[in-house]
Amino acid sequence: FEPRDVKVGMRGEGMAEITQGITEGEKVVVSANFLIDAESNLKAALSALTPAEAQP
Repeated sequence: FEPRDVKVGMRGEGMAEITQGITEGEKVVVSANFLIDAESNLKAALSALTPAEAQP
């Protein structure tokens, strides 16, 4: 999956019309906070494991 900018049209009753940014038939993720948070934590952990560049 990849983040996309979309334009939201009419909203109501828990639904929203997407007028730009995706095409009909594309699969979308509508709730991914856990995945975004988990990815952020993973990147932080990996950067802590990466050796720092040697200083002269």
